[in-house]
Amino acid sequence: MKKKRIPASLPVLLLCLGAAALVIILFSKTPAQTLYYFFPGVAANRLYLGEMLNSLVLLSITGLAIVIAFNAGSFNLGGEGQVYTGAICAVLAARQLPDLPGIPGILLLILCGTAGGALLAFVSGVLKALWDVDDLISTFLLSSGVAKLIDYLIAGPLSDPASYLITTEPLPDKYRLPSLLIPSPFNISFILPLILLPLFHYYLNHTRQGYELQMTGSSSSFARHSGLNMGIYQTLPLTISGALHGLAGSLVLTGTYFAGIQGLTSGLGWNGIAVALIAGRKVPGILPAALFFAWMTQGSRIALLHSDLTLELGAVIQGILFLLISSSVLRLKFKNRPAGGSPS
Repeated sequence: MKKKRIPASLPVLLLCLGAAALVIILFSKTPAQTLYYFFPGVAANRLYLGEMLNSLVLLSITGLAIVIAFNAGSFNLGGEGQVYTGAICAVLAARQLPDLPGIPGILLLILCGTAGGALLAFVSGVLKALWDVDDLISTFLLSSGVAKLIDYLIAGPLSDPASYLITTEPLPDKYRLPSLLIPSPFNISFILPLILLPLFHYYLNHTRQGYELQMTGSSSSFARHSGLNMGIYQTLPLTISGALHGLAGSLVLTGTYFAGIQGLTSGLGWNGIAVALIAGRKVPGILPAALFFAWMTQGSRIALLHSDLTLELGAVIQGILFLLISSSVLRLKFKNRPAGGSPS
């Protein structure tokens, strides 16, 4: 009888949980209280649970964006800027078209945000396809530059003079996704991961284009000698990845903050990379990986409010989790290395 294989990420997740608990026990003066708020406290009320579920939705989308790029052998480090671009494009759409009915208006804002993120990543894809510019560098640099430009727009031409925050004017109520768990921001956008994850899993594993995309990621030289159009598979995955980041940015705007607040991404692009690593770069692992990361992040915030956990200690815990997740992927990569070869 064939033995069931334990998912590669499961021991790592258990190690992460143990590491978080150990740090709390060692450095908290009230470890029992801190552990309660860090773990089961996330589900203590509708606000905490809804915030965690909302984060789960957004992380699922950005995690999927990174997985798509990974499968094609691309590296998208521009997620933060692409999320930010998606949000600001949605803001601009709302300002230009304030008289649309609610549902068509929300859909247009989301479409504009998705297109904005896709366009930013498309530039990196074209640079890679035409001039072999390293996508890891180009996505990061473009993202950083665009983020500064968006900061300027929010603080200057698009700023709301009536607000004490660095923010644009708030969205009209008709352009806001209503909460399903008041007073949390959890909203109907939870449907999107339930559609997108199976859709892209099918695309990658049951279509010719998905197979060719993964072939490009596994061995670009083999794919090139097989006659594949490398330009398409160097541009398309990054564009899809950017579109998903832009989608997340538009959802942050229409479902969470309802205004273009400076810095609204809150690490969403970077955390998507962590989710993709936890998921083992596979689509089926994204949802549980996003749940784990959202739970740990929300647990850290709640423990900061209700226990003696400090902001610095919370950051240390999250840093340890990210380090363990990243190192596990590196160990797996070397474990699967062919004898006498070098890791790809």
